[in-house]
Amino acid sequence: MPRRLQDLSLDARVRVYARVLRLRHDRRVSCETIAKLLDLPSSTVYNWITGKNSPLGSFVIPTLTPSPSLSYLAGAMLGDGDLIRTTSYHYLLRLRVKDLDFAEKVCSCFGSVLGKPKIVRKDSHGFYLVRVWSRILYEYLSYTAAIRKTVDRFPSEFVQGFADAEGSPAISAGCSRNSSFGFYIVIVNTDVRLLKWISRLMKSRFGIDSRLLEGKKHRSMWSKVPCYYLKIGRRSDQELFADRIGFAIRRKQRKMLIALELLRRFGPSKAGAEWRRIFKKRGRLWIIRDSGEKLWSPGRDLNS
Repeated sequence: MPRRLQDLSLDARVRVYARVLRLRHDRRVSCETIAKLLDLPSSTVYNWITGKNSPLGSFVIPTLTPSPSLSYLAGAMLGDGDLIRTTSYHYLLRLRVKDLDFAEKVCSCFGSVLGKPKIVRKDSHGFYLVRVWSRILYEYLSYTAAIRKTVDRFPSEFVQGFADAEGSPAISAGCSRNSSFGFYIVIVNTDVRLLKWISRLMKSRFGIDSRLLEGKKHRSMWSKVPCYYLKIGRRSDQELFADRIGFAIRRKQRKMLIALELLRRFGPSKAGAEWRRIFKKRGRLWIIRDSGEKLWSPGRDLNS
């Protein structure tokens, strides 16, 4: 029985493909003969020789040369993406999120890597959806070792992609006069090895210290799998994160910059009152007030 190409690695498929083309070119042998020599289905050999398809699955071949777009994409997909192999051996990369900013950024990175524009769709539940079919990208993003060269070249984009997916600025601002303003940056995930790698990366490349902690278990989320988080709690480390990495999601970036500026100007004892002047709490979220007045801009754009 001919072997199943789906069970071979990408490198093995490419080598077999090259042998098929070489045999056809050098010896002018028939498709049936090549199929028997290489233990392949005759239909596969015929389709390869006639150019109907290739073992790459598509003639839109992604550029895996290290780049800012590829590095951000790796971080974002490791954090919030789904890599799905269907029963018919099609390979789907999917991002389904609530943030339009995030979806558009990931979509732009996919377009850059594929050399082909992609679009963001919205599903019936209000989520923004980005979908790409590519076995090459699927296999590339499935193995942490494969993306290390890209991350080594563009570490800030990788951490930013992961932070956009799994991170946020965490704020506590009580209503009493004596309430101290609390702020830290947190990145949450269930993969402790991945968080340790990101922690080492931030320390070695940017001098940012973070603490790895185990999260409290909640029945709705973490009853079966332990969840961990990186906490950036020192002000100097938060400033480094803001200057060297930051968030691509505008609402997260803006909250972080405003919180840091309030702490600079007023200190933790008075920053809470200023924060509540700018933001109101809706459930567990801080929503910016529509006061019509522009925020002060300390060398950073807080008004966009």
